[in-house]
Amino acid sequence: MIMIERAELDDAQAITEIKTIAYNKEINTYLGRNGGPPGYDEVESQIYIIKNFIAYKIELDNQIIGGLFLIPLGDKKMRFEDFVIEPSLQGKGYGYRVMELVEKTYSDINEWQLSTPVFSVGNQHLYKKFGYVEVLRNEDEIEYIKKFQ
Repeated sequence: MIMIERAELDDAQAITEIKTIAYNKEINTYLGRNGGPPGYDEVESQIYIIKNFIAYKIELDNQIIGGLFLIPLGDKKMRFEDFVIEPSLQGKGYGYRVMELVEKTYSDINEWQLSTPVFSVGNQHLYKKFGYVEVLRNEDEIEYIKKFQ
């Protein structure tokens, strides 16, 4: 069963390992090199995220398979960041289910924001399928918003 649970400092290593594998695979597929957002492959960066944001681990049958963090923006708005699932488990509906769980957990939020690189076609498909609307695009990233009335 897929679930989200608040990440603790002891989870930082496992989440960092998954982020490193996932980001390197995505960047390598489209850009022919490893890479990701600043600190994606550093445990210290994940520890900072856990301490300073609303960080979650994603678990499948009690095994960590990914992570994400949320940034409250005030006025019932929330930013969804660093959403990652182990690459071998992508495309199985887990991402969609995680997004459902996050929205259910924060049912008072009426605007969600997130972004993804322009080359991340799989992410774009998931976000559009989940009701996000593209609001801004530049040469590097696409910004999405999902609003509730």
